[in-house]
Amino acid sequence: MSDPDKTKVRVYDAEFRIPPIKPYLEDTFAHLRFAIEKAKLDLVAANKNTWFGQLWNIINPFLLAVLYWFLVVVLFGAGGSIFDREGMRVLTQIVGGLFLWGLPSAAFNLGARSIIQGGSFILNTRIPRMILPISSVLSGFMNFAPSILVYLLFHALARYPFSIHMLWAFPIIAIIFLLSLGFAMMAATGTVYYRDLASFLPFVSRMWLYLTPIIYLYTLMPDSLSWTFYVNPYGGLFAAMQQILFESSSPRFSFILAGLGWSIVSISAGIMMFLRKEREFAVRI
Repeated sequence: MSDPDKTKVRVYDAEFRIPPIKPYLEDTFAHLRFAIEKAKLDLVAANKNTWFGQLWNIINPFLLAVLYWFLVVVLFGAGGSIFDREGMRVLTQIVGGLFLWGLPSAAFNLGARSIIQGGSFILNTRIPRMILPISSVLSGFMNFAPSILVYLLFHALARYPFSIHMLWAFPIIAIIFLLSLGFAMMAATGTVYYRDLASFLPFVSRMWLYLTPIIYLYTLMPDSLSWTFYVNPYGGLFAAMQQILFESSSPRFSFILAGLGWSIVSISAGIMMFLRKEREFAVRI
């Protein structure tokens, strides 16, 4: 007679402030499928499963891009005429930047509320709580993904070349995803203790947008301020994206290296901060 299947149960010693990281992360990775399905369910709950919900997800940043384009091209007289090729290129640059910024912006805002809105999940399941901010960032990525096809249409209309260097977009987006995930875990932890943080983050996101080469080209930054590309975690990554899309060249290695370094710092700090406070979530939400 064969032995019944045995289920491995991990017990974390309450005397330690942080549970063993390796087993915890293994347990988290084992439930990634749950995070993906939860992200899909969150989109359905937000009416993103309907055609209008998906369309609005694209129209919203596009209308914002048109507003910035109007300021740059019409009011300030920069970027050529409204209807010529140069004006269309300015609009394409702004549209591409805002579409991509939708990923970290969603990570901040959805991740910050992931724990306080997941009270029943925390109280009634034994799945690692880190699944909640991970699911929020995955939801933000699913929101962002359809805009890639829309951007490619603008890229073609502006007559930018399609080059092999554009394949660099995949590792750049992956680094932005990891960087945003680290910030989402920190925001999720902080919001449990300071609920007003969730209301303050949209303002932080908007200010971060202006400090990052999104609605303007990185080449417009004075040489005296070039250091900001490395101090700003997203600065070098968005500058690298502009290089591969608008200059048809490989990204500057220092931009990629800076973004990768920031993503490692962000993920490490996010995990440590989250694990230190995770056991208090149930009594604070």
